Amino acid sequence: RARARGKRAEKMNAEARQTLHALMSAAENRTCADCATHNPDWASVNHGIFLCLNCSGVHRSLGVHVSFVRSATMDSWSAEQLASMRCSSNEKMNAFLEKYG
Repeated sequence: RARARGKRAEKMNAEARQTLHALMSAAENRTCADCATHNPDWASVNHGIFLCLNCSGVHRSLGVHVSFVRSATMDSWSAEQLASMRCSSNEKMNAFLEKYG
């Protein structure tokens, strides 16, 4: 039973890596949502955006109730977290904030 659970986790992690890589490679996510640094590899899950290391630290300091930060390359991701990332992008979030923020 533990072995089956481990295989499912490995499969999920492989799928998560592929999904996150595809999202990070999209033109609208190639720069940090906050400072425009190229190739961000951190994410704010509840905002659906990718961040550079420096900006991820700022988001972490806001608290998880404001911005839940994960590494796109080192952390494990749940299906719900991946779904949240698929629903948004850096470009969409910045457009929203320009209009309503």
